[in-house]
Amino acid sequence: MIDEIVDRIVQFFSTGLVEKIIKAFLVLCDRFVSFILSLCEGNNYKKKDETVDVLYSSGNFLVINKKHDLLINSNDTKKKTVQTIMRKQFPEYVQDNLTHDFYFAHRLDFATSGILCIPLNKNACKEVCQVFEEQRARKYYLALLRGHTDFDEEVIDIAIGECEDIRFKDTSKKMCTILEDELCQNPRRSITKVLVLDRGYYNGKPVTKVLLRPITGRRHQLRLHCSQIGHVIVGDYTYSLKIDTSPPRMFLHAFRLVLPNSFENIDIQTEDPFTEKALKYKWKVVEQVNAVGNAFDLIDSF
Repeated sequence: MIDEIVDRIVQFFSTGLVEKIIKAFLVLCDRFVSFILSLCEGNNYKKKDETVDVLYSSGNFLVINKKHDLLINSNDTKKKTVQTIMRKQFPEYVQDNLTHDFYFAHRLDFATSGILCIPLNKNACKEVCQVFEEQRARKYYLALLRGHTDFDEEVIDIAIGECEDIRFKDTSKKMCTILEDELCQNPRRSITKVLVLDRGYYNGKPVTKVLLRPITGRRHQLRLHCSQIGHVIVGDYTYSLKIDTSPPRMFLHAFRLVLPNSFENIDIQTEDPFTEKALKYKWKVVEQVNAVGNAFDLIDSF
């Protein structure tokens, strides 16, 4: 009986079945470890995605770096917005008397990323709103534009109004200029300064990197002005007439904000999100026209 059992054990090991079982077990272990790691990465992404990136905070202001494709606030509380994220992240700053919880003194488009300054009390909000209204704030944006510009610096002075063209009824907030649309309603003077930083190629197509400084503050001003001079912002679905759909985002970023006020000095700048490395080398510079370090003084000077 014992001899028979021994023979069966020897036969079992000699078939190579044990080796197959061990290999299968190791494969299962590897898949299990990969699954656990993916869960951890997913949780980390979720946590990161559900917080705002704080650039500066004090008793009067909270300055954040808004992600692209994110609304600031909405009456639909189920939508993810800056408001809903901040309500969870900073419940101590919620103003119960406000419809949207916080003092949003200025705005960025849904598709635009970058600096957003949020006053934390009524007095700070009142003063900041006045600063923006009197055009004393200095705002600087980075953008990638389609094509290579034939200028290194430009001042765009084209009035902007509300678009009443029935072709754009599906885009109720689309704006227009008096140059393109005779139905343009309530046009107001709008001025944008443009300084070329680099020329190069994005995904093999000619693109110009610019620093933009809006002197006025009309809705969609930068996007519309760039399209009006024949260089729509890369990824701008609306003002490319729904043609520019391949990029992962619209390449417009609120880069620096200088906000004079009596409470404290606000001069905040983010990292450049449109470097070759940041865009995974899909963007290739072939000509540097102006360095970012000198660009602010240059654009202020003309």
